[in-house]
Amino acid sequence: MISALGKYLSRWGERYVPDPFVLVLVLTAITAVVAFFFGVQLQDQPLGTRASLVGTYWFSEFYDVNLMRFALQMVIVLVTGHALAMAGVVRRMIRALTRLVVTPGAAVVVVAVVACLASLVQWGLGAIAGAFMAREMGRAFAEQGRPVHYPLLGAAGYGGFLIWHGGMSGTAPLTVAQSDHFLVETLGQIPVSETLFSDLNLVVTGSLLVIIPVLFWRLTPSDPDQMRGFPPEKLGEDGDGPRGSEGDAATHPVVRFLEQSRFLSLLIGLGMVGVLINYFADHGLDGWNLDSINLVFLTLGILAHPTPRSYVLAVTDGVRGAAGIVLQFPFYFGILGILRESGLIEQLSQFFLEISTATTYPLFVFLSAGIVNFFVPSGGGQWAVQGPVMMEAIDDLGVSPHRAIMALSYGDAWTNMLQPFWALPLLGIMGLKARDIIGYTGFVFLVTGPWIMVLLLLL
Repeated sequence: MISALGKYLSRWGERYVPDPFVLVLVLTAITAVVAFFFGVQLQDQPLGTRASLVGTYWFSEFYDVNLMRFALQMVIVLVTGHALAMAGVVRRMIRALTRLVVTPGAAVVVVAVVACLASLVQWGLGAIAGAFMAREMGRAFAEQGRPVHYPLLGAAGYGGFLIWHGGMSGTAPLTVAQSDHFLVETLGQIPVSETLFSDLNLVVTGSLLVIIPVLFWRLTPSDPDQMRGFPPEKLGEDGDGPRGSEGDAATHPVVRFLEQSRFLSLLIGLGMVGVLINYFADHGLDGWNLDSINLVFLTLGILAHPTPRSYVLAVTDGVRGAAGIVLQFPFYFGILGILRESGLIEQLSQFFLEISTATTYPLFVFLSAGIVNFFVPSGGGQWAVQGPVMMEAIDDLGVSPHRAIMALSYGDAWTNMLQPFWALPLLGIMGLKARDIIGYTGFVFLVTGPWIMVLLLLL
């Protein structure tokens, strides 16, 4: 029954899900129209002025300096995660795992588990490790003449984005753990021990770590004829990532030595390890934020690759995977500007606040965050606009700040299963389209949402 439903949803996705860039253009148009007619900040303005203000709101955030800094942080997270996943030692581990799997259902489960675990460590690593595991699993089955459903492997590889915000790179929990975050005067500094390592998060994220692989396993078609295997035209590729020349023969021997030996990588990498040890000795777990995460994975990537040139090539390949972020993020920032300045986000959050109690408010934060994430797939961006309204609930309803923050985190991650923006690197690596996977991730969305809401009410 579940596999039949998955097949139906997959066909629906193949028919109706647009390209991610088309989606952001559609979302931009919808947001502009809704703000024009319903934005509380625009209701007293003449029609011509409304249109002008909507355009101003959009452009004011399109290249906002602070948001662009955040976008660059996201690109670095993705690129360093990609480069680490492409290191020979990591690829060998992935291929060793693929040789242990013998059934299509087990293949999907392994990919989902790897993607989820990696996403809990770092979302960029989860996106890339899940993609590479899915691709190599599909390749291994094809080379051995065994059936496996390649699009479902891709969906499982994206499954980690359902739980990433409860992991060690969760944007909202890491933001409020900083001593200078924008709400520190009213909220104070909230350490990760009260958010990421709280009982609530351990139960929610721990249970999803089990549920997600089981759901993808149940979605596996029982009939091999219904499975779409690894693309035959890609079987001749070795999948080992980018290759480049070893340098010009006329290059000075010392320069070639520095480019092609491990010496410089070890020297700088070990120095960066020392910096990290000193940093975390001073700050402990409270020092785990976007900047330190990026430094950790930059360091690991440099040490994992055999030469500086190898790491440069891996980063170059990762930058191509970040093209969708570079192109689409400004449009989502523009949507954020319209939602925020027109008052739509505040109206949505205020509506949920008015119908909430201290018990139900985290539930409504979860739902509102899920809605906003579909229009603005950025945990940091969501916290920036929803955080101030949440402070009002914390004061008026007596809501625990860490529960509200984690509810927002779960809602932000939940609708990733419908919003394909963060699947762009995976789709590029696997040679799939968003419509190939969204039916399966949509089913996971339908099942896990009620489960998370129940836990938010009970815990």
